[in-house]
Amino acid sequence: MSFSDGLVVQGGPRGLLRLSACRAAGRPVTPGAFGLLGPLAAACTSEGIRRDTGIISWLHWPDLVTIDGRVVAKTSLSVTPPAGPGAKAQVVFGVSVNCFASRPPSFPSELRATSILDALGVEIDLDLLRDKVLHALDWYFAEWERGMQRKLVDRIRPTIAWVGREIEVRTVDSRVLKGTAEGLDDEGSLLLRRRDGKGSKETVTLSPESVELVRAVK
Repeated sequence: MSFSDGLVVQGGPRGLLRLSACRAAGRPVTPGAFGLLGPLAAACTSEGIRRDTGIISWLHWPDLVTIDGRVVAKTSLSVTPPAGPGAKAQVVFGVSVNCFASRPPSFPSELRATSILDALGVEIDLDLLRDKVLHALDWYFAEWERGMQRKLVDRIRPTIAWVGREIEVRTVDSRVLKGTAEGLDDEGSLLLRRRDGKGSKETVTLSPESVELVRAVK
């Protein structure tokens, strides 16, 4: 178990891979500076699933992973500012993957759920999957610290199935916005093309932390 020199805790009921991975970040805590890390956590989880099982999984921005449109994993991000001069911010990634357990209560009820067992047909070794996810987190986090945001966005954008499609976005303050998902900016925010109240088109920028759920419009 490794995530560079950070702390990783593994737990959860049988069949559910639950990780809490903590790392110190050298970058200053400024508005939007850590926003991309949220989608990157889900992207790393998706990449870990693909590398371990061969299953094609998708990043469902900002914090879900899906297989065939069904949720198989949910992630989280929390950032604690430096405690004092010379200290560093602490970043905690939360990862929850349904390998062969019952549907986790943290999965959104509006979307169908699945497990890796359902998709693959056999139970997998949770520790092997854990190592694949942590390896992806290590690389993505290092690139993020180097300031390679655009490179990372370009890498994860093709793994979002509904980019270019009509979507419905529910925000944490209960607004519902509809439009076309154009992509992500360098901070990991969603660019939503929609019509304003006057009928003109506008692009709205939605940060990962401001969004509760995205649904593709059929």
